[in-house]
Amino acid sequence: TANITNKPNRNLIINGAMTVSQRNGTSAVQLSASEQYIVDRFKNDTGSSFDMKCDASQSTDSPDGFANSLKLACDGVSTPTGSHNGNIQTSIEGQDVQDLAFGTSNAKPITLSFYAKSASQNNGHVYGIQLCAFLNASRNSQTKSFTVTSSWQRFTMTFAGTGTVTSTAINNDNNIGIQLHFVLAAGSSDLQNYSTWTADSGLLGFTGQDNFFDNTSNELYITGVQLEVGSVATDFEHRSFAQELALCQRYFYQISPSTDGVIALGNSATSTTNYFGIYFKPNMRAAPSLNVNGTVRVRNSTRSTQQHAGASITLEEATTSVAQCKATNPQGGLTAGSVGQVRIVDGTTNNLQFIAEL
Repeated sequence: TANITNKPNRNLIINGAMTVSQRNGTSAVQLSASEQYIVDRFKNDTGSSFDMKCDASQSTDSPDGFANSLKLACDGVSTPTGSHNGNIQTSIEGQDVQDLAFGTSNAKPITLSFYAKSASQNNGHVYGIQLCAFLNASRNSQTKSFTVTSSWQRFTMTFAGTGTVTSTAINNDNNIGIQLHFVLAAGSSDLQNYSTWTADSGLLGFTGQDNFFDNTSNELYITGVQLEVGSVATDFEHRSFAQELALCQRYFYQISPSTDGVIALGNSATSTTNYFGIYFKPNMRAAPSLNVNGTVRVRNSTRSTQQHAGASITLEEATTSVAQCKATNPQGGLTAGSVGQVRIVDGTTNNLQFIAEL
């Protein structure tokens, strides 16, 4: 008999085991008041330009049954006041959470579980959790807290299906439906203890929580993040790396082959321009933007190599399934009407990034 409490696809969180890190690998990212992704689907989020002074990275320090965690290491003191807020967040599309039945009297509870540990310096610190539901595209929240220690623990908490979710639904589309925040610091204006869904547009902490950024020896590790419908925290749903990567590529698709690898065949329209297509598998959430890092080569029909700096690669048009790009070489050398082979010089540092994040 199947165990219905451990049914597949129950975890609403993508990359909760922190295994996929397309942008940064294991390299640390310096966080600040600007928002940026760390591992796939998890980024820092700030309120009122709060400076999150820490290094963030994918780590191999993890509890039994996991290979990775998200590591945060404070590297500068930063004190929140007023509406300051510093957190790590991940978002879920509205069309993927319609089974919550929000907007009805049968709105369901949601249960969050995750593993976390601290360094010895911030052992015993209390941090906040803000769970947001975007009801008719407006943020509504519940808040809770957890007390971290220097040993790995699993935390579980349930958010009741009461309050505003019984009358207003989450839009059934590809915009944000649910958003989860691990709140590391919050000013006094942002401290709210909501035990039922409440309309509040702000980023919120929990009354009595600590400030992660109060000592440069503070560290926090998080993994095994799971959000599921119902009031029971089931075992973490492990997916294969291939499954997790495919889910992440709906939002961020990076092409970074090995040394001088081929990425596409294109058509040289003139002696200075080549058009090439990139097909997305799976389809992206929305038509993406393009970020180019490093050098791309276009090799013409006679196999001579013309180099193009990253700035000369542009996105001409895109849908969720395909993008057309243009490589421009002012020096010429391409043959109009001939095939051009598009190559990335060194995939360890150079890449094309197609972005359709929430």
